[in-house]
Amino acid sequence: MSKSKSTEISIAEASRQLDGVRRAASMAGRAMQRLEAEAERIAGDVGTSSRSLRLVSAGEQFSALIRHGKTTIQIEGDAFAVTTES
Repeated sequence: MSKSKSTEISIAEASRQLDGVRRAASMAGRAMQRLEAEAERIAGDVGTSSRSLRLVSAGEQFSALIRHGKTTIQIEGDAFAVTTES
């Protein structure tokens, strides 16, 4: 019976820790959105449509947007995309 009780305590503790991780991830996601929105606003104010560079790093997350002429490179964490307008 004591083994079952200790398993329940471990599951309860893991659940609390998982809730904390979810809250932290949610907060980090919102911070990234605010930073990206601010970067977009600044890029709009500067008015550089042919060339721009935006890098955002928060905790374990990284985002980058590089534009030069008709080429755009976007990086989100470990994934990236390169596009060229014709």
